[in-house]
Amino acid sequence: MKTANRLSKKFLSAAKKNLGNHDQFYISLEKSLHNYLKSKLNIQTAEMSKDRVSELLLQRGATVETNKEFVELLASCEFARYTPSSDSGMQQDFEKASKVINEIDKQLKR
Repeated sequence: MKTANRLSKKFLSAAKKNLGNHDQFYISLEKSLHNYLKSKLNIQTAEMSKDRVSELLLQRGATVETNKEFVELLASCEFARYTPSSDSGMQQDFEKASKVINEIDKQLKR
Protein backbone atom coordinates (compact mmCIF):
# COMPACT_ATOMS: atom_id res chain seq x y z
CA MET A 1 0.00 0.00 0.00
CA LYS A 2 2.86 2.39 0.72
CA THR A 3 4.18 1.96 -2.81
CA ALA A 4 0.75 2.66 -4.27
CA ASN A 5 0.38 5.79 -2.15
CA ARG A 6 3.80 7.02 -3.22
CA LEU A 7 2.90 6.33 -6.81
CA SER A 8 -0.34 8.31 -6.66
CA LYS A 9 1.45 11.16 -4.88
CA LYS A 10 4.15 11.18 -7.56
CA PHE A 11 1.68 11.36 -10.43
CA LEU A 12 -0.77 13.71 -8.73
CA SER A 13 1.68 16.22 -7.27
CA ALA A 14 1.11 18.82 -10.02
CA ALA A 15 -2.65 18.55 -9.64
CA LYS A 16 -2.38 18.95 -5.87
CA LYS A 17 -0.36 22.13 -6.30
CA ASN A 18 -3.15 23.53 -8.47
CA LEU A 19 -6.04 22.82 -6.08
CA GLY A 20 -8.03 26.05 -5.94
CA ASN A 21 -7.16 27.05 -9.51
CA HIS A 22 -9.98 25.40 -11.47
CA ASP A 23 -8.55 25.42 -14.99
CA GLN A 24 -4.99 24.51 -14.05
CA PHE A 25 -6.16 21.84 -11.63
CA TYR A 26 -8.19 19.93 -14.22
CA ILE A 27 -5.54 20.30 -16.90
CA SER A 28 -2.87 18.96 -14.54
CA LEU A 29 -5.15 16.23 -13.17
CA GLU A 30 -5.94 14.96 -16.66
CA LYS A 31 -2.26 15.09 -17.61
CA SER A 32 -1.37 13.22 -14.41
CA LEU A 33 -3.89 10.48 -15.18
CA HIS A 34 -2.57 10.17 -18.74
CA ASN A 35 1.03 10.00 -17.53
CA TYR A 36 0.11 7.33 -14.99
CA LEU A 37 -1.55 5.24 -17.70
CA LYS A 38 1.34 5.69 -20.10
CA SER A 39 3.70 4.47 -17.40
CA LYS A 40 1.53 1.67 -16.04
CA LEU A 41 0.20 0.30 -19.34
CA ASN A 42 3.24 1.17 -21.44
CA ILE A 43 1.18 2.96 -24.10
CA GLN A 44 1.66 6.07 -26.18
CA THR A 45 -0.47 9.22 -26.13
CA ALA A 46 -1.97 8.27 -29.51
CA GLU A 47 -3.47 5.15 -27.89
CA MET A 48 -5.23 7.09 -25.13
CA SER A 49 -8.87 6.80 -26.25
CA LYS A 50 -11.26 5.93 -23.43
CA ASP A 51 -12.20 2.69 -25.20
CA ARG A 52 -8.57 1.61 -25.57
CA VAL A 53 -7.73 2.53 -21.98
CA SER A 54 -10.77 0.63 -20.75
CA GLU A 55 -9.86 -2.41 -22.83
CA LEU A 56 -6.26 -2.45 -21.58
CA LEU A 57 -7.21 -1.99 -17.93
CA LEU A 58 -9.65 -4.88 -18.09
CA GLN A 59 -7.16 -7.10 -19.96
CA ARG A 60 -4.52 -6.45 -17.31
CA GLY A 61 -6.76 -7.30 -14.37
CA ALA A 62 -8.53 -4.13 -13.23
CA THR A 63 -12.05 -4.72 -11.98
CA VAL A 64 -15.00 -3.45 -13.98
CA GLU A 65 -15.80 -0.99 -11.17
CA THR A 66 -12.28 0.45 -11.00
CA ASN A 67 -12.15 0.68 -14.77
CA LYS A 68 -15.46 2.54 -14.79
CA GLU A 69 -14.26 4.95 -12.08
CA PHE A 70 -11.08 5.73 -14.01
CA VAL A 71 -12.88 6.38 -17.30
CA GLU A 72 -15.49 8.52 -15.51
CA LEU A 73 -12.71 10.53 -13.87
CA LEU A 74 -11.10 11.19 -17.26
CA ALA A 75 -14.48 12.32 -18.61
CA SER A 76 -15.00 14.49 -15.53
CA CYS A 77 -11.66 16.23 -16.18
CA GLU A 78 -12.63 16.96 -19.77
CA PHE A 79 -16.08 18.21 -18.75
CA ALA A 80 -14.83 20.29 -15.81
CA ARG A 81 -12.49 22.33 -17.99
CA TYR A 82 -15.57 23.88 -19.61
CA THR A 83 -17.80 24.26 -16.56
CA PRO A 84 -17.36 25.96 -13.20
CA SER A 85 -16.58 23.80 -10.18
CA SER A 86 -16.25 24.40 -6.48
CA ASP A 87 -13.11 23.87 -4.43
CA SER A 88 -14.84 20.93 -2.75
CA GLY A 89 -15.50 19.41 -6.20
CA MET A 90 -11.82 19.71 -7.05
CA GLN A 91 -10.86 18.12 -3.73
CA GLN A 92 -13.29 15.25 -4.35
CA ASP A 93 -11.89 14.66 -7.84
CA PHE A 94 -8.35 14.74 -6.45
CA GLU A 95 -9.25 12.16 -3.80
CA LYS A 96 -11.01 10.00 -6.42
CA ALA A 97 -7.91 10.12 -8.62
CA SER A 98 -5.67 9.07 -5.74
CA LYS A 99 -8.03 6.24 -4.81
CA VAL A 100 -8.41 4.92 -8.35
CA ILE A 101 -4.65 5.02 -9.04
CA ASN A 102 -4.06 3.04 -5.84
CA GLU A 103 -6.78 0.54 -6.80
CA ILE A 104 -5.41 0.05 -10.31
CA ASP A 105 -1.92 -0.41 -8.93
CA LYS A 106 -3.11 -3.13 -6.54
CA GLN A 107 -5.28 -4.86 -9.12
CA LEU A 108 -2.76 -4.93 -11.95
CA LYS A 109 -0.16 -6.55 -9.66
CA ARG A 110 -2.38 -9.52 -8.89
